[in-house]
Amino acid sequence: MESLTERVEPVSPDTLGSVVFARFQAEPDTLVIPVVDVDRPIGLVERNAFLLKVAGPFGHALYARRPVTQVMDEDPAIVDAGVSIETVCDVLLQAGADRLMRGFIVTRAGRYCGIGTAVSLLQATNAVQRDQNRQLAEQALLLSDSRAQALTAARAKSQFLAIMSHELRTPMNGVLAVAELLRRQPLNITSQAHIATIVESSETLLRILQDALDLSRAEAGELELHAGPAPLRAVMDDVEALWAPRALQDNVRLMIGYEGDTDLVAVVDGMRLKQVFNNLIGNALKFARNGVVEARLKAWLDGETIHIEARVRDDGPGVDADRVDAIFEPFVHGSGPDGAGLGLAICRQVVDRMGGRIWAENNPGRGATFAFDLTLPRAERGPEVDVAPSELVQLNPIDNPHVLIVDDNATNRIVAQALCEMFGCSSETAEDGLEALEAVQARPFDLILMDIKMPRMDGVQATRAIRALTGPERNLPIIALTANADPDDARAYLADGMAAVVEKPIKPERLRQAMHAALVDTKPAQSAPRLDRSAA
Repeated sequence: MESLTERVEPVSPDTLGSVVFARFQAEPDTLVIPVVDVDRPIGLVERNAFLLKVAGPFGHALYARRPVTQVMDEDPAIVDAGVSIETVCDVLLQAGADRLMRGFIVTRAGRYCGIGTAVSLLQATNAVQRDQNRQLAEQALLLSDSRAQALTAARAKSQFLAIMSHELRTPMNGVLAVAELLRRQPLNITSQAHIATIVESSETLLRILQDALDLSRAEAGELELHAGPAPLRAVMDDVEALWAPRALQDNVRLMIGYEGDTDLVAVVDGMRLKQVFNNLIGNALKFARNGVVEARLKAWLDGETIHIEARVRDDGPGVDADRVDAIFEPFVHGSGPDGAGLGLAICRQVVDRMGGRIWAENNPGRGATFAFDLTLPRAERGPEVDVAPSELVQLNPIDNPHVLIVDDNATNRIVAQALCEMFGCSSETAEDGLEALEAVQARPFDLILMDIKMPRMDGVQATRAIRALTGPERNLPIIALTANADPDDARAYLADGMAAVVEKPIKPERLRQAMHAALVDTKPAQSAPRLDRSAA
């Protein structure tokens, strides 16, 4: 474990909550802070849990001038520095996702040595896997089946990360949803700033998880691309809409440019193309505080082929000269250990799969430029569908729809009920598929929000059982609320009779749109199911 220990500066038991809050604000990548008495660890302060307490009613006043011992986890996981990485992963996963989310303390002979987090475990498992892959590659000279073994190992790691991602998304759903509900309350400026910090920190952790999962799938040869018509100008408009508020917050001048025919439509996975831009721009913003970031896409037509040149330039410190060639390797940083080191590796994997080339170079004077080139088939622009303004304001055409919320997690049920109330719906809850099956046969509902992973009867089994009924309840629209982000899983849920799939953590607008579409369709069983692609 010592190989992945991060030496985070601890605080003493008498440190005030205001000092810890200032640390978290000044250190956006610090997920946990240990509390150490002399050299013996006595507790751990986890970022999201602490910020949720501070953001609560009178939270800042309650904790700012009190010692950190009143907000710390008094029973953190403690791991000896000599224990193997595999053993730690097994123990923490058996203890549950909540234990992994809170991080753990690493000691040597009982004395504080450092801390570990979900990110450090990802780094460790990735390093172990790379060593195993290297050994398998050497054995390939002697063993004809070494490639099959390497793929098996990579797929095993991908499965492990997929399970861990699912388990972590479930508690994060509660954190983000409650923060979103708080943000809609009439709070003062200080409380709104605290809530914004919670949301930003949580979304950063989710991006790290998604990047780790994508990287693992790529190494296992399972990274999927879904090519289709993508208007290139619209891609850049979406990128600008996403990053302009963040750039303004960081006091960065963000310039997004498109050069080319505004009607050009390429055959490409538009979501993955935006993912590359998002990772490159997010990376640039970290190093260009109070500076400038320029993202530009140039496209031109050559027969039926579209050539793309994409450039993201910043005026930050640039890339260390000895890291320029390795910058797109997993867990390699350009200038200092900022972030998890996954985003650029994902960019390379995606661009490589698209048949393109990606590289980085330092600018003359100051800053760095990240660039990629692609050659893509041309597509014809399809008819554009305008969304009626009434659909953006009104949830559905049914007065006071009654919703059945099915989830075994109490926090998720509370969040879903609050969102339904916000949308003007009444609701009831069930804790698993069996309760849901009994409820729909006993009382009328207009819609079901169905979790997937539940005891006794899961969401898929419950959906099949409801569709097998003989009464009108068999046609109830069912929306899956799931932390399973795999597109194959989403397609399977639709095939089993669900009307839409919304990914956890739940975004209120995504859920509202899916509920609206399901309720507009008065005969969901006879209609083609829809996947909420914005949530996948």
